[in-house]
Amino acid sequence: MKNIFAIFCYFSAFIASLGAQTNTLFDENTVGKIEIYVRPDSLEYMITNLLNDEYIRGNFIFYSGNTIDTVKNIGLRLRGNTSLSAQKKSFKVSFNEFDELGEYQGLRKLNLRGSHNDPTMMREKLFYHIWENAGRPQRRAAFVELYINDEYKGLYTNIEEIDKRWLKRVFGNNDGNLYKCQYPASLANLGTNPNTYKQILTGSNERAYDLKTNEALDDYSRFVTLVTTLDLPVNADYPSKISQILNVESVIKAFALDVATGNWDDYFYNQSNYYLYDNPETGKFEFITLDTDNSIGVDWLNKDWATRNCLDWQSHSGPRPLATKLMAVPEYKEMFIQYLFHITKNVASLNQLNTYIDQMHDLITPAAIYDTYRTLDYGYTIQDFHNGIIETIDNHTPYGIKPFLELRKNKTLEQLVGLVNDNDLDNLALGLQIWPNPVTDWLYIMLPQAANMEINIFSTTGNLQSSMHFENKNTIAVPMENLPNGCYWVEITTDRGRVVKLVVK
Repeated sequence: MKNIFAIFCYFSAFIASLGAQTNTLFDENTVGKIEIYVRPDSLEYMITNLLNDEYIRGNFIFYSGNTIDTVKNIGLRLRGNTSLSAQKKSFKVSFNEFDELGEYQGLRKLNLRGSHNDPTMMREKLFYHIWENAGRPQRRAAFVELYINDEYKGLYTNIEEIDKRWLKRVFGNNDGNLYKCQYPASLANLGTNPNTYKQILTGSNERAYDLKTNEALDDYSRFVTLVTTLDLPVNADYPSKISQILNVESVIKAFALDVATGNWDDYFYNQSNYYLYDNPETGKFEFITLDTDNSIGVDWLNKDWATRNCLDWQSHSGPRPLATKLMAVPEYKEMFIQYLFHITKNVASLNQLNTYIDQMHDLITPAAIYDTYRTLDYGYTIQDFHNGIIETIDNHTPYGIKPFLELRKNKTLEQLVGLVNDNDLDNLALGLQIWPNPVTDWLYIMLPQAANMEINIFSTTGNLQSSMHFENKNTIAVPMENLPNGCYWVEITTDRGRVVKLVVK
């Protein structure tokens, strides 16, 4: 099977980070400060009536180090659906609601997430850290202290809006249709009439498949084509047909990430919380996850997400064709297994995240101590804030962050025994990872820590095809595109030893 890891996660993340704008709003090393001033009566009316579809006018001030920026005439509203009734509200800031050309640091909107159901207040930020390191399109996030009318509302996660600005930065274009998909967005085939899908509503009476760009045209024809193609019988022709309209890799990577992090409030279990972007440059729909606070040990359904079978993750309560159809294709299931294996070991592993978690906790502790709104919904104490990293706090956080990641990793690898190439497992014992295999253009090699590497590629008859030396690297890309199709021995030598791997092209 070719092209399992066409551009694997680490290099995609590296490229995404290079293309990201410098933006103090998303400085991971500081906790910024946002002050918002609105009319008190308007604020009271918005909160009393739980308005999440109407902005009130105000002014915005952002403090970063010695820099103070003021933006006038912004819009503020509540955000969320089930979280609307929380005492610690989440908010959305719009720089262009009342000023058509309004923006700040290249952004038109901000999402200020209250994390009221997470005693550690860091799970969603941690998810997007894992997401980006696994090569998914970067969605920037950082912590801020929020003040409204001089009242400290608490510690918030500031998360980048998925809109036309984000699409342009990530995909290089923003002309396609972007659909925000919320429960019950199962992608079940309900026929060829676009109006049928437009009439499916969420609990807040918005469209379950809500078009967020090109709204005036309101064209769902390509969406219908996606749904009907997805529903075709799975046979020898299915992969070529579905891959013409869907970036299958984007779906399978997202699925693997959800399983590795225990993110169940997603498409695959809960038929919710994702975007579909009809990318005009490729002619394919991209799959993008959103709202990931119910992950990394959070549970509301009395399920053990740390031990759940990684090969039977999705719910069977109703149709999930994006999961069931793709997983019925052997090459796609193998792609999922390989992604899940490498993400579990190399991205979502506690070995990789332990220091980052501790640094993030230390960074936000001062802001969390004085966040009295943090305590209102579930009575979380500051000791719960500290202990939530390592232990159970209540019924809906049955795992601390670190125990969850460790158990999820161990159970996933246990469940994948016999399904991952034995050579990969041997290399894993040495701390070495090689992918994809079969390979097309690039072979990626990763060590747990930087080292000098000698790479020699031999034909099966022993003829040297290429030789490369890398200084002080832990992840490298080896070009394979100029080699004829066939089998090759790849020899990797470091000061830790020598490994030889058979690779198929």
